[in-house]
Amino acid sequence: MADDIERVRKSEARRGRRPVDIETLQEKQRMLTALKEIWEYGTEEDLKTVMREYGLSESSPHWAETLEVWNGERGPH
Repeated sequence: MADDIERVRKSEARRGRRPVDIETLQEKQRMLTALKEIWEYGTEEDLKTVMREYGLSESSPHWAETLEVWNGERGPH
């Protein structure tokens, strides 16, 4: 009985854990750092350049939404 409980406990402890993708986390961190720098010092053109570099298409709804937020917070540049 104790072995069954231990086996279930170990199984439950492993449930939901996924391997950590270090490269993906590092890429997200680089993107966040770039966006923070642009927010502080950049222009709208800098923002557009970074969005293109990270694969965001100008025809994407996210493109327009991001520019709306940028212009709403910063004003047109």
